Amino acid sequence: MDLQKLLFLAAAVVLAFACRSFEHRVVRKLGLVAMMLASYLLGYFLTGSHWAGGFAVALWFVMPWVEIATSVRRLRFPVVRELKGRLPPSRDGFPELEDLTGEMMDHGFEAIEDAGWKWESADHFLRLLYHPKARVEATIGLARQDGFGFSYVSITSRTPAGTAFTTTNYPFAPTMQESPQHRLNRHPDAESLDDLLQSHEQFLGRAGLGDADFASVDPESLSARLQRDMGQQVEYNVRMGIIQLMGDGHFRYSWRGCFFLWRQVIRDMLRL
Repeated sequence: MDLQKLLFLAAAVVLAFACRSFEHRVVRKLGLVAMMLASYLLGYFLTGSHWAGGFAVALWFVMPWVEIATSVRRLRFPVVRELKGRLPPSRDGFPELEDLTGEMMDHGFEAIEDAGWKWESADHFLRLLYHPKARVEATIGLARQDGFGFSYVSITSRTPAGTAFTTTNYPFAPTMQESPQHRLNRHPDAESLDDLLQSHEQFLGRAGLGDADFASVDPESLSARLQRDMGQQVEYNVRMGIIQLMGDGHFRYSWRGCFFLWRQVIRDMLRL
């Protein structure tokens, strides 16, 4: 590979990393395009074949499938993830918890309970809140696994018939399909709590719903309701063939479920 080709390749890589350092979604997507261009150029420059360049780009989409098919497919997950009361993480472990709680309380929410669940290396903490006037539930969550962690906020309104409408800034696509009793509005790019709450109001508005259409909830039942939501999701995904029960209190992803996960990963990759 001559110097000119190396410079072209280096320019594409530098452009990709520079664009990915920005917060703006369009600029970040341009970074993904530049990275794929760099992959194409590497394949083409090494072989002189456009097919090789195309194959290098395709690897971006093939590698997630290989990981899912060889690793995730073998994993077993608990059917029941029991929410239990627990102490919140330390300030060093979850520095934004108190600030987020304060913001929620400024909007009329009341902190109800701290809960969570653990399974092997996965640790999920939830602070449950409730807005009695607006009849809205909320969770401030922290998910951690193998040294990686992220926080998020979810806002939920429930109809008397039991349908839940949730808006969340959870950064990744769901790993299972939502049950018919749960409508999800993803807003991972929310810049503030106000932005998330406004998105939730718009979500309800698009469904033709207002505050009067939602049921009052016993704050002490929030943990049980979340537990029920998770159970309904597992049951629905079993029926849809996304997951398979193993008969020992665990489930695994079916091949159909593996394809579902792969599509979710690709969507996240293209979005991020």
